[in-house]
Amino acid sequence: MNENLILVVDDEPDICVEISGFLSNKGYQTIIAHDGIEALKLFREQGPVLVLTDYKMPLMDGMELLKNIKSLNKDVHVVLLSGAADSRTIVEAMKENAFDFIPKPIDLNNLIMIIKTAIEKTLAARNQGALRRASSNLVREVAEIGDEFTVLYFTQDMDEYSTPKYDLYIRKLVYEHTIKKNLIIFLKNIEYFNNMGLNLLIGIQDFLKEKGYTLFLCSLSPPVDFYLSNLGYISHFNIESTVDSIVERVRLST
Repeated sequence: MNENLILVVDDEPDICVEISGFLSNKGYQTIIAHDGIEALKLFREQGPVLVLTDYKMPLMDGMELLKNIKSLNKDVHVVLLSGAADSRTIVEAMKENAFDFIPKPIDLNNLIMIIKTAIEKTLAARNQGALRRASSNLVREVAEIGDEFTVLYFTQDMDEYSTPKYDLYIRKLVYEHTIKKNLIIFLKNIEYFNNMGLNLLIGIQDFLKEKGYTLFLCSLSPPVDFYLSNLGYISHFNIESTVDSIVERVRLST
């Protein structure tokens, strides 16, 4: 996906030129098509981040183009343009997940705001998808215990390759407010642990404390236990052998 490229589709060349010129002045790149079939070909070939399309066109209208684009990439938004659209058409477009429906003549100031919002949502969806794919390899399971605990079961070794992904994943959970006040990291399956892993745990603990959360480590694997013990970091963390013992510890302290 080219996150700066917008596909403009209209069977009236003057409208394409006007919109393309306006978007170029705003820092975007554009490609132009004059019917839905040509637009679909360009979409497959060049991967624009957004599609602006007229509703009424020959060969393939905007609604059919919308459906085809969503079947190829559901995260890319499509904005429909029309000089004469009744409420039924607009409702149908929204049911097909059109991002917006803009009447002609086009208010360019309104258009640019819609474009920015649509692109932000597309890029956010793409990044979340990448994060989910990465996390599926990092974390075997995410469990919740009541309203107080979230448990993450780490599966990948904590080395130079995986620690940045773990860090990104946990920070994302915090910023999205999807973890509970107490985060338990289950480390039984970690077979390799080095200084990068230690720095990750220290960094996560400091970050969580700053945000009002508490980190607990649970069921340390032999490599993790050996590394933390030899470097004198066992007492630096809240560590228990089981999740139940952490839950009991927290509830007894409150």
